[in-house]
Amino acid sequence: MERVSEKALRERIVKSMLDLIVLRLLKNKPRWGYEINLAIREEYKVYLSAGTLYPLLHSLESDGYIEGSWESEGGRDRRIYRITPKGEEFLAAGERASDDINRRLQSKGP
Repeated sequence: MERVSEKALRERIVKSMLDLIVLRLLKNKPRWGYEINLAIREEYKVYLSAGTLYPLLHSLESDGYIEGSWESEGGRDRRIYRITPKGEEFLAAGERASDDINRRLQSKGP
């Protein structure tokens, strides 16, 4: 029987919940893309390519869940993302759904 890779499962779960993870990070403080990627790598032990993260940021911004603005820091321009009230509502709904699913996964009954 093939052994299940915890690393592969972790990556699959993180990527499937990536929008909620990004919104949770931005609820704590505004961040730029690379900073978001580092936080995910440190917190969840999953490396995201730019091709995974930046299209998601664009989509979240298009949907009104986050807003980005160009800011200059140390002579470098960076797009800083912030969660919007609509994003906070989406995050809260996602957290409730996630909590419910986790409770059901951990229950011993059907």
